[in-house]
Parts: sequence; structure tokens; C-alpha cells
Amino acid sequence: MSDAKLSLPRLSRRTLVQGGLASLVGVPLAGFAQAVDLKAGTSMAPDHPAAMLLKKFSEVLAAKSGGKLKMTVHTNAVLGADVQMQAQLQAGTQDVMTTGTATMASQVREMAILDFPAVFQSGEEFDRVVDGAMGKLLGDKAYAHGWAVLGYTHNGFRNTTNNKRPVNRWEDFEGLKLRVIQNAMYIDMFKQLGANPTPLPVSEVYTALETKAVDGQENPLAQIVTLRMHEVQKYLSLTQHSINSEGLLMGRKAWEKLSKADQAMVQAAADEAKAWKRQQLAQMEAAWTETVKKAGMVVNTMALPERQRMAERLKPVVDRQNEKVGEDFAKQFYAEVAKLRGTKRG
Repeated sequence: MSDAKLSLPRLSRRTLVQGGLASLVGVPLAGFAQAVDLKAGTSMAPDHPAAMLLKKFSEVLAAKSGGKLKMTVHTNAVLGADVQMQAQLQAGTQDVMTTGTATMASQVREMAILDFPAVFQSGEEFDRVVDGAMGKLLGDKAYAHGWAVLGYTHNGFRNTTNNKRPVNRWEDFEGLKLRVIQNAMYIDMFKQLGANPTPLPVSEVYTALETKAVDGQENPLAQIVTLRMHEVQKYLSLTQHSINSEGLLMGRKAWEKLSKADQAMVQAAADEAKAWKRQQLAQMEAAWTETVKKAGMVVNTMALPERQRMAERLKPVVDRQNEKVGEDFAKQFYAEVAKLRGTKRG
């Protein structure tokens, strides 16, 4: 798991021979090795960083293994929405995926903390936390539920778009019908801000906006641009209410079918792809901002004092979520963030 590796059990070396199974099609046999073809998916478009991460991962993996370990990447939710693909990883019918960690929280409750509002001050801070002890702890919990976390990345901070008005202060959310991710905390969060949250999978967002089933939505710039939301939205408000965390997952069943040497190659390729994506993201965000402006969107930045007011408004939500993830775990997590930041959490 990224820089903090999971303590994973020794693999089973049984051969997988099932006609039509679309996950691992070959497992090393005694004396010679067969090719392994991994099935990977994302709900994002091919030009989204999540899809680009999988593509880079597949290229690095093929190179490191001399073509023995291959990966076929499916984008645009071809294999299903995030929650469906997570179940497919657990069942062993899909091997790899990228997913918003918030949607994992229904099974790994502690995972939700990565998307709590106002937790991280920067993307770099997020990276340092998830690459350390807290990332390993979350990964161990995920492994118990059938997912091997190969690493964490993020897609920038989440912002708000809509067709009604700019959001300059939290009160501007009042009455807006906003699509949110399928996560209880996000529903609670936007209710607290006075909006009418409507949970939908990301694959349905464009149609919901185009048909005016919802007024707007909240997402990082990556999703806003690659899913072409700027075509059907007028206002982009840089509210930066939370970071869009992402997990690079392999199904535990798929992981345990690999030899120890192949596991090491998979992890090394995942680490290299993760580092590449992190390096590229800042340049991408600058380009995305220009893209939406050229498309005619009105862009505004919520001022820092207003973001602080919004964080204060959302404190009851965070308190309720701390209870759900466990008060002791929350204290441990915030202490780690504060330690890495060098200041006390305020």
C-alpha cells in the first residue's frame, strides 16, 4: 500500500481454471509461468486523472513484468458504478479499480474521515497523511473487507457548480438542489448548509444537470471538466469544502492469487503510477480552470474567512461523523494530521 505497505498474508498458489471468468486468467504453475490479465475499471472518463492513473499503472506493470502482468482498463463506468465495482472486487469478478474512498465508508466506516470538510489544508498534506501510519491503518481495515489498497491519491478539492447563483458564503447554498455522492456524510453536510442534496452515481450527473433534475453539484475540477459539466452549468464556485480522496484498489481475492514476486511488481507499479499522477495534478487543475472560463462559466473563489465560517457551520456534522467513525480513531487521525502539519488542530 503506497509507502506504507500492507502486511498481507502469504498467497494461495492454486490454479484458476474457470471458463469465461474475466478476472485473473492465469496463475503461475510450478515450473513455468502463465500470463496474468487483470481487469481494471473506473467510473471516470478516459481523460480523467483516475483513468489516466490506471493507464499509467497498466503501462508500468507491463514493462516491469516483461509483459507477463497485463491490465485491461475500462472507463466511463462500463463495469458499473463505484459501489458495484467495489462489490465485484470483493467477489473476485473484477481485479482493480480507482474509487472515491467516501463510497467505501458503508463498509469501512473510518474511511469516511478522508473526505470530512476542512480536514486538510493542502493536497501535499493529504499525501503525507495517507502515506503514513493512518493510511496503513485504513488499508488494514479495507483488507479485512476484501480490498487490498495499493495506494491513495486525490483529485483536488471539491467545488460547487450550479445554474442559480455564485456561492460566496454558506448561506448561498440555501434551497439549491445539489447532486452529491452516495454517502451519508455528504447528504448531512449539504442539509446543514441549507441545500437539498440528491445522491446519484457520478455516471448520471451530466443528464441530471442537463434535464434540470438538479440545480447543481459538487466535485473537483477534474470531474467538472472531464464529465463536461461546464456545458450545462453557469456558475463555478471554488468552495474547496473537502478534498476528493481516491483509492487504488485490488480485490483481495485477486491479490492473493498472485505470487509474492508478482505482488511486489504490482505494488511497485502502483507506487510509480501514484507518484506520476500526484506530479501531474497541479498542472491539470490550472488547465481545467481555463477550460471552464473559456466555456463561459462564471468563476468565483470563496474567500478564506467565508470558508472558515462554513467550516464552523459544518462543525455539528463533523462531530456526528466523528462518533460514527469512532471518537478514539478520530482523535488519533487528527493528532497525526496536526503532527505532520506542525501545528495543533484548532
